[in-house]
Amino acid sequence: MANDNQNPPTPGPQAAGGMNPMMMQMMQMMGQMAGGMGMAPQFDPSAAPFQGEVTTDEDAGLDADIIRPATFDDLIREQQPMPTGTVLDYLCLSEDGKHALGGLPKGCTMALVGPPGKGKTRTTLGALARIAATGVKVAFVVAEEGFHDKAGSGRDDLGSRMAKIGMAATGLDADEFKSKVLENVWVIESQYHRGQTWDDFISKYRYLVEKAGIGFVVIDSLNMLDPSRAKTADHLSTLKTYNHEQGVTCLCVGQIKDTGAPVGGEAMVHTADAVFLIEEMGLTSKDHAAEWGGKYRERIDVIRAVKCVSAPTFPHPIRIVQEDGTGVLQVSDLQPDDKPVLEKA
Repeated sequence: MANDNQNPPTPGPQAAGGMNPMMMQMMQMMGQMAGGMGMAPQFDPSAAPFQGEVTTDEDAGLDADIIRPATFDDLIREQQPMPTGTVLDYLCLSEDGKHALGGLPKGCTMALVGPPGKGKTRTTLGALARIAATGVKVAFVVAEEGFHDKAGSGRDDLGSRMAKIGMAATGLDADEFKSKVLENVWVIESQYHRGQTWDDFISKYRYLVEKAGIGFVVIDSLNMLDPSRAKTADHLSTLKTYNHEQGVTCLCVGQIKDTGAPVGGEAMVHTADAVFLIEEMGLTSKDHAAEWGGKYRERIDVIRAVKCVSAPTFPHPIRIVQEDGTGVLQVSDLQPDDKPVLEKA
């Protein structure tokens, strides 16, 4: 009779890689217990996009979004100015820092921030008219009030003020102003109290920029496009990216808090290509007052360049005055002799 012990028992089935099923089950149970005890899983989900092989089909795919600077024939650029005929032309400097740039840094998205009643809107309207007179297509985004009083209430509306300031700034009469300036001007109304959202504004903005070939934009004001004022910096970032792609120079009027800081805070200042801040300077001593051509304890208006990513900035505040007839901000004759603005390049 054959002995049952002559043939050894057949081994049980093995798991992939030679692991015993019982051992595999025990490891799974240990993993579940670890998860129940709050221990971190062994696999990091954030690493998922890095798993697997890179796709290598004929489509450019992700390569299309990768920039190779070594392929550029025009890598080195020099910042170009967009003259406005206002104090803004002196806040940024030439590359060597020896001359005023002579205009806003072209192609940049900037913020002009300050207290109410200091000439921000009038300055931007004067700049808008002068730039349009050179043949550049310009847009004025109105977010704070109606542009044209269709009801004829007797109010000197924003459209009327634009015409009067623009005519004085350019020296043109009404007919010349209409043909040489207004033919190059488009206006977008985007007031939140009329149900306009940020997305509505962007849709109209993109349509106009691309249809009309807009080269310069004034937004008055950026903060009022978002009444919550919680996303000013995010909106500015979106706008800046689009303007860079389209080659648009954009000047956004901004508001300040009671502390004197811009609405949007450091995030807004960080996001903008350039920030120009209007402030009230207190003359706190007799020597300080003598230096700035004022009286002891008087408060004077100054403007300074907080930053500019594409050009050096004038290192001192510039005392400002509102020009007769237009209200446009210009350099005051009382600017200290030891802090003179630089001549234009």
